[in-house]
Amino acid sequence: MNIRSDLQAVSPLLSRLIEYSKVFDDYNRDRWPHLKNNEDFKSVYQLPWPQRDPLEGIYGDGRDLAVFMAPRLTEFNSAASFPTLKSFVDSFNGGWIYQTDLLKETSQYAKDKAAELEPPPWAVNQMIKLFDEQIELLTATKQTIDALRQTDIYKWESDVTKSTIHTTEYEKILECIHAIGKMFERLPSTYSGKDEEHLRDHILVTLGAAILGSPTGETFNKRGKTDILVRGAGSNEFIGECKYWRGSEVYQSTISQLLNYLSWRDNKAAIIFFVPNKEFTSIMGKIKSSTPNHPNFSRFISEQDETWLNYEFKLNEDPDRIVRVAVMAYHVPKMV
Repeated sequence: MNIRSDLQAVSPLLSRLIEYSKVFDDYNRDRWPHLKNNEDFKSVYQLPWPQRDPLEGIYGDGRDLAVFMAPRLTEFNSAASFPTLKSFVDSFNGGWIYQTDLLKETSQYAKDKAAELEPPPWAVNQMIKLFDEQIELLTATKQTIDALRQTDIYKWESDVTKSTIHTTEYEKILECIHAIGKMFERLPSTYSGKDEEHLRDHILVTLGAAILGSPTGETFNKRGKTDILVRGAGSNEFIGECKYWRGSEVYQSTISQLLNYLSWRDNKAAIIFFVPNKEFTSIMGKIKSSTPNHPNFSRFISEQDETWLNYEFKLNEDPDRIVRVAVMAYHVPKMV
């Protein structure tokens, strides 16, 4: 594959991504399908759900990772999608390359379940091994992406776009959280039953690696402890609350709680809901219908995604001061 002419200065690093892409493509087209269809993996379907789910999850998440990364690592050649090196590099923020700790947990969980079987299917052990190989390749990919951030092209583009950047730091934070929330949904057996603090800590770890600023948890701000606080250059870039969904009344009180934490200078916030209910669609309907009922509600801004809604609210002590609040919900069902 040729590398576009304006990125030739970083061609050694981009060539490495091309080679990694080829490996992911081989995994997707050959190794994952072979282990699932041509070996003894079908015996997994005879297991009870608590043992079957994590073993099926290894295939599902491993194959999804290979499907996504194979073409993704060569998309720098598309000027229409990524006009600059910086736009390509920054597009990985909050994605798979920052999820290796979560993937390692998934792998270990599958290993523990496989160890309970006497003997485990041969294909299962091979899938877990392949899954771990992909984690190593993902780590190497992150190192390469990080190296691209240190290049002169990336630094020059960062200076050029500093005053005209289209994605604010707040939006980067939200995009990162959204990626993590979707990861929770992809790995239900890993995160089912985890408490709010455990899920929040996963968000904090990934934010720390993916954005500028200093993310902290359980930090005092004004009148109480907020779950997530990201400080920038002398100000709070983001304040967030993580909650399990417990009904519309609790949602209303959560909005009040969040607004109570905010000082006059804090105007970017979010509420992140973990929804264990089976009727997830109806929960989103309740969020949409009940949000305007809050006394501080100002207006609906946009629906960024089916589970990511943007609103504006008024501060209690200064109704002329408007706060932007993203309400984000992710399905973390209870496993039976």
